[in-house]
Amino acid sequence: HGEETVTAKLVVLRDDQLPPGFPNIDMGPQLKVVERTRTATMLCAASGNPDPEITWFKDFLPVDPNASNGRIKQLRSGALQIENSEETDQGKYECVATNNAGVRYSSPANLYVRVRRVPPRFSIMPASHEIMPGGNVNITCVAVGS
Repeated sequence: HGEETVTAKLVVLRDDQLPPGFPNIDMGPQLKVVERTRTATMLCAASGNPDPEITWFKDFLPVDPNASNGRIKQLRSGALQIENSEETDQGKYECVATNNAGVRYSSPANLYVRVRRVPPRFSIMPASHEIMPGGNVNITCVAVGS
């Protein structure tokens, strides 16, 4: 049968106790809505000393760009680029900056993938107006679709 034991040490630091060079997320991902089949880019920029390595998590699991046949790429900037987006790409994304001083997670950001079911069309077209300089005008334009 056998038995194996492993130990790990978790150190939680207050913000004012962080070692020099500890990674910082300078710009984390923001909520994004993308149309299915379009490209979505989730931004992430981090600093630290040494320069941190950026990885991505989706719904708390690591994102492996190699498992996507090139559809999902991590750009040199650290951003995650998702081409030809699918409903399964929808979720909560976090970028993680890691160097030998520590690990820092961004705030999570949701990516929503919209499926367009009704093509857009104008239901009320804007009308032409002639007005005097300095006068007021209301221009109405309404479109429908999803």
